[in-house]
Amino acid sequence: MAVESEHSAADQSKPDLREFVYLDEVSLRSLLSSQKGGITDSTSEQATDAREAALVSTLGVNSPLIAKAELESRYQTSNSSTIQTSRKATVQSWFRELHDIEGLRLVELMKPSTAAQDLAGLKDVKDPSLLAAAEGLRRGALVEFRVRLSADPIFHLGTMVSEFTGMAEDHPEIFAAGSGLDSLRAVQPINKILQRLLAGLIPIRATSIDYVVVELDGTECVVHKELIKDLDLATTRLEIVGVTEHLAYWKDIRRVLFSDAEFTMLCRISRPGLHDSWTPVKLADLFRTVTPDLVEQINAVGKVPFDAVGMGRAENVNEVRLEAALRTYAEALLADGGKHLSDDEAILVDGLIAKRKRDAATVSGQRAAFGALTDALSELSGARPDPARALVLRDEARQAAGLSLFPAVAAAAVPANPARVTLKPTERLLDVDVIAIYW
Repeated sequence: MAVESEHSAADQSKPDLREFVYLDEVSLRSLLSSQKGGITDSTSEQATDAREAALVSTLGVNSPLIAKAELESRYQTSNSSTIQTSRKATVQSWFRELHDIEGLRLVELMKPSTAAQDLAGLKDVKDPSLLAAAEGLRRGALVEFRVRLSADPIFHLGTMVSEFTGMAEDHPEIFAAGSGLDSLRAVQPINKILQRLLAGLIPIRATSIDYVVVELDGTECVVHKELIKDLDLATTRLEIVGVTEHLAYWKDIRRVLFSDAEFTMLCRISRPGLHDSWTPVKLADLFRTVTPDLVEQINAVGKVPFDAVGMGRAENVNEVRLEAALRTYAEALLADGGKHLSDDEAILVDGLIAKRKRDAATVSGQRAAFGALTDALSELSGARPDPARALVLRDEARQAAGLSLFPAVAAAAVPANPARVTLKPTERLLDVDVIAIYW
């Protein structure tokens, strides 16, 4: 099927205008070196201009011994100048050199000249820039997409908390009413953890403008929208996800990552195929053995739609889950030590749990609730559990009850009026390493 390039139609004789907002110079150097064997750092041109003037005079001499003699005197002057011009190659010129290599990108910017008329015609398309099977999206392949760029919700959360905290410190009277200050204090410890785990990295989540995911004969395919516009096919949104370095941005990230602006991304596939989820905070995997549910909780933050927050009073899901977690923890702690409570003692424990479940709104409150229950059970049973073992039982109880490590986010995710919440459409994720973002 014929395709059309998506280059500017302003003047085909001139290169497209290209302005970078993000560029990974290390990746660019490596990729270009792999194709060229070396990259040009600078070029020089040299021009020499030489001028020579000569004055020649001949003197005739008559001598009785010599019939005739001539003496020549040559007076010569010369003037020369050298002009050397050096041009240093820029990282943008390296990008252009890499981008101009034909056949290097698995998916290029183009669109079909005609749409597919039926499924048979669609299946006959062989150009991966128009239709690519998921298994063909191999690790390391170079792809290019037009996207609607945005930061991942986990970075949105951290930025929002940081900005509101700064405003609250400067103007506390604005947040004095209601529970504004309490909410900020509850989320601030979470934000500090996230900022430390991100370590200067910014996870992004970009929606593809031209491509969607369809299923053909049980196989997922990334297909150009224009190719299937006349076909009645169920489609799923394609999202490009990856981690970028803060220092590699050439523009203020507030102008780039929070406006849903359209850009072009050149990237390499880091995980083959399409996926349902990814971990935006890569360092969180390091703590999987210590806090097994940390990665899952962080991923859950990215699934909370921001438009669901503040749309009505949220059900106190944290209190329900903390109560369940405390009961599970108490039963496990007693069983682990081979202890039993009398009916009166069980009533005291139930009362303590009912009272301490109100501390579910903050991380510190949850920790204090588990600590108070541990102290009470130790006093009633006469034996204090090993701290390491108690930590394991507490984590198991949290996971069993679904108690979030991010209570403020979990509360916002369960609105009182679900009908008012616009459900986030399903999407398939393509995990990439970002090389360049430009327009």
